Amino acid sequence: MEHSSPSITSVWDRLSFDLTELILSYLPLSSLVRSSAVCRQWRCAASSASLHRRRRRPWFFLFGLNNVVSRLDRSFGFDPESSAWVPLPPPHPDCFSGAGGFSFAASSSSRFAYSPLLSGGAQPNWRFTKPLTFPRCNPIVAVFDENRFVVVGGARYIGGLVDLDDRLAVEIYDPVTDAWEVGPPLPVDFRSSGSSSQWLSSALLPERKMLYVFGIYSCHVAAFDLSRRVWIRGFGTLRPPGTVFAFLIAGLGDSLLLAGLCSGEQDGDSGGAQPCFAIWAVDPLMRGQPRRIAVMPRDILTGLFGTDDDDNRFASLRCVGTDGLVYVFNEDHHKGYPACVCEIEGKDMDQCSWRRIPPLPGPVNRFHKTIAFCSPVPLGPVLGTAHL
Repeated sequence: MEHSSPSITSVWDRLSFDLTELILSYLPLSSLVRSSAVCRQWRCAASSASLHRRRRRPWFFLFGLNNVVSRLDRSFGFDPESSAWVPLPPPHPDCFSGAGGFSFAASSSSRFAYSPLLSGGAQPNWRFTKPLTFPRCNPIVAVFDENRFVVVGGARYIGGLVDLDDRLAVEIYDPVTDAWEVGPPLPVDFRSSGSSSQWLSSALLPERKMLYVFGIYSCHVAAFDLSRRVWIRGFGTLRPPGTVFAFLIAGLGDSLLLAGLCSGEQDGDSGGAQPCFAIWAVDPLMRGQPRRIAVMPRDILTGLFGTDDDDNRFASLRCVGTDGLVYVFNEDHHKGYPACVCEIEGKDMDQCSWRRIPPLPGPVNRFHKTIAFCSPVPLGPVLGTAHL
């Protein structure tokens, strides 16, 4: 007597909800979204609270804007769990940043808008806030405490020129009341080095409720206490020996990382000093010296620039990251925007692995402006998307 084997569908039907949820939890985000459309049970499992709480690695987002032909604008998101790029709908023409599960745009220096990442199907769902109290362009934005936004620095233009004397007050937005709260401006140390996101990097430590701001070239560092709404004084500068420029990044848990270019690493093959890209662990209280934990392999660093021997080739190097992932990329068009990532793990952040990121999908246009950031992707808004 022959026994017919059960169909795949019947096998899945016999699984408990908890087991189905466990299996789906191992899928990369894009696969999870597609799985949620299979049936009602899988949709419920994918939407469960425990899957929403699961820690997922933050994505690397790259938006490219063409100042001449807007239809050439492109958006991409890199999922480190599947090691693949996801083409996204074109970015908002006034988009300038992203963080904490949102992208941000400013249609004017005071008009501020935000949209959940990877949500809204074909077009993002942009929501406008009340105007900023102090108009500005290209500020730093971070997200904390139930989707509150803190806006720091930026540039104010008067007659087409940047007003260097206006350090611009910190502003904090509450989406529940649709109101902005005004706080003290950036410390005076940042006046000469520039206070727009072009010259600054930032790192948010949610457990400490501290937002660190760092001068990419000046290496000035300051911390804003989000609970007391004050700047913590006395941090000064953070520049390991030989550092040309660097970026401050939130590490795992309650830690800080500094990633940047150094000018004098001895090369055993050539015998000369060669630039290197290094990562340091930094004490959030700025006690002691930064501890170097990783150096980008020479072949990966060379791959970001090809055979270009121009002394200024490193000027187009940019770095973003959070939660133990450090993304480094070249924003120069003729290189095709190559990128790599360093994954940092371990209690002492002593497990570091570098790898190249695959090239951007399809023909890559020339972008006059690139916007890059690293952000977690909340699962809730993503489940309704059609482009993943």
